[in-house]
Amino acid sequence: MNRLILFAPFALLAACSEEPALNDVTQNNAQVMEPLSLPDPVEPTPTASVAPGAAEIPQAFRGEWSEIAGDCGKGSNVTRLELTPDEVRFYESSGAVTAVSGADREIAVTARFTGEGETWTATRSFVLGEDGKTLTSQGMTRVRCP
Repeated sequence: MNRLILFAPFALLAACSEEPALNDVTQNNAQVMEPLSLPDPVEPTPTASVAPGAAEIPQAFRGEWSEIAGDCGKGSNVTRLELTPDEVRFYESSGAVTAVSGADREIAVTARFTGEGETWTATRSFVLGEDGKTLTSQGMTRVRCP
């Protein structure tokens, strides 16, 4: 008897529910929803591009460079730097050259870098040693790889 008294309020609440009863298992109580409206597609903003040959790293600076000559050619070399006419490549990032300034043995290269899921623009200075066999950038001197 006590159990019946305890469950009676719940039975009354269930009977007073405002939800319509489902007499048909195919009936759906979902309300009709308005279609989701998405914003108009955005046209990509044109990026500044440099015509081929307009911003090239000079020939004397091109090649593979490493802090330790014995690490040259190794994929796991964290001090690796490769300079091509239109690209700067480090161990975990690379950048498309957008501008080159300077002359003789010192240049500044601006590039649009990507690496480790990020994108940024940076300018790096490179100083070529008198013999052309060393390259210094941001305090690190590297040797030219064979």
